[in-house]
Amino acid sequence: MKLSLLQENFNLALNHVSRFVSVKAQLPILNNILLSTDSGRLKLSATNLELGINYWIGAKIEEEGSVTVPSHEISEFVSYLNSGKLDLSLNGNLLNIKSPKAESDFAITPAADFPTLNSINPKDTFEINYSEVIDSINQITFSAATDDSRPVLTGILCCFTPTIFTFVATDGFRLSTKEIVLKTPVTLPGGKEKLTFLIPAKTLTEITKLAKTDSKIKIGITTDEHQIVFVLDDLELVSSLLDGQYPEYQKIIPENFSTKIFVNKDELTQAIKLASVFAAQSANVVKMNIKSDSIEITANAPQLGKNKITLDAKVEGEPLEIAFNFKFILDFIGIAKGKELSIKVNEPLTPGLFSDLSNPAYTHIIMPVRIQD
Repeated sequence: MKLSLLQENFNLALNHVSRFVSVKAQLPILNNILLSTDSGRLKLSATNLELGINYWIGAKIEEEGSVTVPSHEISEFVSYLNSGKLDLSLNGNLLNIKSPKAESDFAITPAADFPTLNSINPKDTFEINYSEVIDSINQITFSAATDDSRPVLTGILCCFTPTIFTFVATDGFRLSTKEIVLKTPVTLPGGKEKLTFLIPAKTLTEITKLAKTDSKIKIGITTDEHQIVFVLDDLELVSSLLDGQYPEYQKIIPENFSTKIFVNKDELTQAIKLASVFAAQSANVVKMNIKSDSIEITANAPQLGKNKITLDAKVEGEPLEIAFNFKFILDFIGIAKGKELSIKVNEPLTPGLFSDLSNPAYTHIIMPVRIQD
């Protein structure tokens, strides 16, 4: 292997690729990044066996080849170099990296020891618009579980039809769904009417970080059908799919409500944040006492004290007292873009529906907390 490239391109690629290196690798090779020449470019690859990446950058290739190098050390070293041309070459069991004022040799491991990242099956691909999907992913991933006690809940249920995409996330305490009606229908592989995947939330989060300028994202299944590939400009993200039965989320969403509240988003935000000072000391619980034309929000922490905030609100239906985890409310408010929000409830222990009135295709459910007398 012998090639030259720009430090700024190499550094950016290493920054992206190094995120996919296994943190607690049982196989030492997974601590490495694979460097390989590929059709006049340099390809960088990394994987933790659940999520992997191929990332291409421009390079002047003089001799073909491939090696693996320690991820942390080479990323750190390249980041300290000045911008400009770098020369990479193999010298026995060492990779030489040379800049105008610095030179270093890195111990290498044979590329043959690196796990193979499966390629996309060209027959099983379809394209989606970046702008139609990325914003939706950002609106729901926070509702996915972050621990592995129920692995299926760490994933996002993605249902694709030629005209509608639906994304669902839940951790058992809250649930988010977003439906996208496509402006232009897509053709699914094999002319299928529906494709459903359970994709790890962390995979979709990475897509939102990597897909900065792409107008299209190609999606496809690998040759073993247990992995999904996202193809963007100059990179591929390969992810394992999750196995298991996803909850029947439609049954969780109430169809009718006895009480509906309409509030200003900024005023609700301030009220919840004020209550959170006390709620944080008492299991994160805030109570909502819904009256005829207002909401009384309270939090009580025996060791700290208590507070009460009254919000003007438009209320339809019966008065009610209900309690929620304030962190879940703030997470919802954080993705809401409209000025007015609605909260729809039935009983103190049935799910509450939180809506951003400017985003009718988005649904967010929060399970209430039992009120202690």
